[in-house]
Amino acid sequence: MKKILAFVLTLAMLLSVALTSLAADFNPADYAVAIAMPMYNHPVHRIVQLGFLKAAKELGYTNAKVIGTEGGDMAEMYAAVDAFAAEGGKACMVWAGDSSAYECIANAAAAGVIVGVAHFNHRNADGTLPEGMKFNMACDPVLYGKQVAELMAKKLEGKTGSIALTQNTKNVTENAANDSFRSTWAELAKTMKLEGITLLDTELEGGVVDSATAVNLAIIQAHPDIIGAFGTTGNSPITWSDAATKAGKADGEIAIVGMDATEGNLNALEAGKVIALVAQPLYQEAYLTMQYFDKILRGEEVPAWTDLSAPIVTKDGTGENGIDYHRGIASEVATFFK
Repeated sequence: MKKILAFVLTLAMLLSVALTSLAADFNPADYAVAIAMPMYNHPVHRIVQLGFLKAAKELGYTNAKVIGTEGGDMAEMYAAVDAFAAEGGKACMVWAGDSSAYECIANAAAAGVIVGVAHFNHRNADGTLPEGMKFNMACDPVLYGKQVAELMAKKLEGKTGSIALTQNTKNVTENAANDSFRSTWAELAKTMKLEGITLLDTELEGGVVDSATAVNLAIIQAHPDIIGAFGTTGNSPITWSDAATKAGKADGEIAIVGMDATEGNLNALEAGKVIALVAQPLYQEAYLTMQYFDKILRGEEVPAWTDLSAPIVTKDGTGENGIDYHRGIASEVATFFK
């Protein structure tokens, strides 16, 4: 028994020495990492990239880059991921809005790339992830859809009119937020005075400011009784407030809530053009993704799923629910990508 115990202790000691040696020999600069996105110049996407690239720099990954496309063609982004894998890339954060990304992810993983996905929830009903996806993280769109509905119901209770809902595209995150808003509103209507308010059919405004503003202006013109709007695209605070102004509406006449604490959106909130922003953890999710890549490359384990939070930012909010906190990140984006 003593001999067996001595053998086990010796084996454990040798394993510890081997792992220590491996850790000492690990050089982050030897590993190419990337974040792949469509529309990579979009202000929302720049916040995500900042988190990823800052974490990479702090961890010593000197070969870290943004790949993808300036436009919205997902096939071009997938091709960039394929090229990164062919060049020997080691880890890639893929902006995967829907299942069309699954083949690309599986192929990259088969080529030896560690693939992590943030922002979009891709968990299967049994909790597993699609083939090749090493880990996934996101905030809960069901929760913030509910919170926005509650905020708007409190603001508009007793009034008469309609509420518009718009999305960038049909994707798992925006669909869930939209559905949550509608189901929550139906529940609130049972106990609050909301019978005079109608929820309009969801419209796709897209991710380009000018065309999205035109879409939202058309909605206001078709429904001049609009008193509220919830847009789940990152430009929606700007597109909806600009559309309201063009329609002759006073600031705040339409209770507007939109996504993301970008500089322009924060300006709209501070000016009273919108009543709240949903601050998706864009910077945080990408920073954490890069930290996970580092752990995996060093032989450590990371959770397959991670829950994140999305604060509701208001003009009088404080901390993560306030303007100043998010202005700090937004100003850093402007400096970093200057």
